[in-house]
Amino acid sequence: MQTFRDSLSRIMLLRSFVLAGALALAPYLAGELPGQARPDTTAVLIGEVQSAMSGDPVVNALVFLRSASRGAVTDSAGGFTIDSIPPGTDTLVIRYPGVDVQSATIEFAPQQEVRAVFLLAEKIFQVADIEVSVRRAASVDEINLQRRMRTGQGIFITRERLLELATDRPSDALRNIPRVEVTKYGQRKIQVWIGYGSSACTPTYLVDGTPMDNNFVLDDIELDAIELIEIYRGPSEVPTQYKQMTARCGLINIRIRSGPD
Repeated sequence: MQTFRDSLSRIMLLRSFVLAGALALAPYLAGELPGQARPDTTAVLIGEVQSAMSGDPVVNALVFLRSASRGAVTDSAGGFTIDSIPPGTDTLVIRYPGVDVQSATIEFAPQQEVRAVFLLAEKIFQVADIEVSVRRAASVDEINLQRRMRTGQGIFITRERLLELATDRPSDALRNIPRVEVTKYGQRKIQVWIGYGSSACTPTYLVDGTPMDNNFVLDDIELDAIELIEIYRGPSEVPTQYKQMTARCGLINIRIRSGPD
């Protein structure tokens, strides 16, 4: 009985050695050696994108292979590298702002390194005439003026209003304004008064914010040169920025047009 058991053990051990030997020989039979990885059958594309017109490198262009779903972005020299490309035919697509999408068909073989230069043809745009204007920021004076016009602090005669009135002289536009009186003296002189009766007095005149002397005559300014007339009838209406320029009788500021219509 003991002899039978010993014989069975030897048979089982022998089979284990045979199986282990077969597993150890498997890589050799398959053509591989221990420690050697399977060969990489993919390809690599090393490319450069240049402008077809100037020859300059095209920076930050998007390039990708459609089938392999792999891509890259060109560097400062217009270069890019795409690796791990499966063998076969694929389409390289190049995208760049302002340029038509362009593509090229490339055949990749196993373990192949493909080097190529791609010329990107710019898209020609036909653009109609463009008018470019510079919009300057509003000054503090303009902002304050708009606020006064919105809130009704003062009386404002715009250029549009001057044209509607069809007047011959600037002083004519001041007629019929409450607490403003226009009188004539001499051959062609006029006098503007603010207030009524014995309390009426002459205002301070400014032209574009600059005080005028006592000899200033409103009608000496050409009507066509005026953009806006500001009328402030007394200290309560006079803007803070003009307080030091005027007496108690109020102020009239004439703004001159900056150019023709």
